[in-house]
Amino acid sequence: MKQEELTARGCLRTFEYEKGSSTLSCRLVLCITLFHILPCPETKKGFAKMSHDGSHVDTQPPAHADLPIFEGIFSTEEGDRRLASDDFGHLVHRVPSAVLSPRSVDDVVRVVQYARQHGLTVAPRGQGHSTSGQAQVEGGIVVHLTSLNAITAIHADCVEVEAGALWSTLLQATLAQGLTPPVLTDFTGLSIGGVLSVGGIGGTSYRYGPIVDNVLALEVVTGEGKLETCSPQQQPDLFHNVLAGLGQCGMIVKATLRLVPAPTHARVFHLFYPHVGAMLHDQRLLMRDGRFDYLLGYIIPTPQGTWGYMLEGTIFYTSSAQHPDNAQLLAHLGFIAGIEQVEDMTYLTFANRVVLQVDGLKAQGAWDQQHPWFDVFVPDSKIEPFVSEALAEISPIDFGLMPILLYGLDSASFRAPLLPAPAEGTFFLFDILRSLAPSSGTLAQAIEHNRQLYERSRALGATCYPIGTLNLTPADWQAHFGPQWVGLQRAKQRFDPDDILTPGQNIFPRQK
Repeated sequence: MKQEELTARGCLRTFEYEKGSSTLSCRLVLCITLFHILPCPETKKGFAKMSHDGSHVDTQPPAHADLPIFEGIFSTEEGDRRLASDDFGHLVHRVPSAVLSPRSVDDVVRVVQYARQHGLTVAPRGQGHSTSGQAQVEGGIVVHLTSLNAITAIHADCVEVEAGALWSTLLQATLAQGLTPPVLTDFTGLSIGGVLSVGGIGGTSYRYGPIVDNVLALEVVTGEGKLETCSPQQQPDLFHNVLAGLGQCGMIVKATLRLVPAPTHARVFHLFYPHVGAMLHDQRLLMRDGRFDYLLGYIIPTPQGTWGYMLEGTIFYTSSAQHPDNAQLLAHLGFIAGIEQVEDMTYLTFANRVVLQVDGLKAQGAWDQQHPWFDVFVPDSKIEPFVSEALAEISPIDFGLMPILLYGLDSASFRAPLLPAPAEGTFFLFDILRSLAPSSGTLAQAIEHNRQLYERSRALGATCYPIGTLNLTPADWQAHFGPQWVGLQRAKQRFDPDDILTPGQNIFPRQK
């Protein structure tokens, strides 16, 4: 048997372990983009925060005078503050003085007004899937928006939903009306507001663009403590500086999202390749001809200590229509024949396949590990050598249970000003979803490698997808936003004049 087929079979075995009845979803549990919240480990009495040099410093919440009356819960309890000082990365711990679980949008308005009056910083938190403290505030107030989760209206072509709702909950409601968002993240356990603050990429983004480009209107609480409605027609400056705006100009509390007719079923193809170049070749071809509705490339560590390559192509269909033609869908592709996999399932099962199998990763210990992720948009002409070089520098043995991902994308579908794409028409989101045991001692090395990759990718014309661990400086952010930087600065001064919103991104450091 050829070495490349052995590698592909090793890659295949990575997916195959016994859990539940759905073979496909079990295979995917170890190799799908995952988004979730996990409380930090329990500690003994004596609450502590981690300073920037890694030491622990005892801290107590300051008294909050002149508090407004909230309908929800304003907590200074140790457990609530500890939870808000951790995120999915488990790398940074900034302790807030309080956590608000609002019961209404008015609560969010009141807390922002209070924070501004008292010179406190404030940040929204959804499912806590940041990897580097982006939604944390040291000594400030975290607004836990998961309590604002209502789906207020479903129309023929759009849905109105509060920011704390999960994409899985939203999808369940819209499917009852035969509708779906055109783009979903691979893990639908994320919050609406969290995704809209960063961009939102999924396997259908090559056709429909990022999630932020499928938003029709927003309700936002600005840094002035004002509730505003904005859209491309109404207050467009606020609208375009909040979508993918990383929480700098306002907190999203409600969104109106585009809907399209929903399929009932999905046929999923797993195609294995001998090397990354062969996989990218087919991924480009499939993007051009559009035969699959969903496309995603995987690079997976195998039991042999090598990298395996798999392309996932999915076609959506309705059960009453003619079923897809496998031969036509697989024609002229260069995968390794004989080990491909095909499975049919409902559209809902496909969309929620990771949600249903998160327990598998928890059982494997992957959820408690540190996650110094790396995410950049790389021009098509540079992607293969860049990926090959990066893979040569990463050990598959020590990588963890999660994959490396490649989403093919089209710049014509990217319109949000604050989600900059490379200049080339076709580009790829390259996601290194690294997991490290806290005892491994390799965290600093991984973060430094992320920085090296970022500098090299930027020299190639790449742009950052800001969900990973890069510790960007204000100068880095200015370079990242490029010609949009001046407009973002003006919007920040207008909508958050006291610089109280979402300081964890380190875009506009407060003057001390």
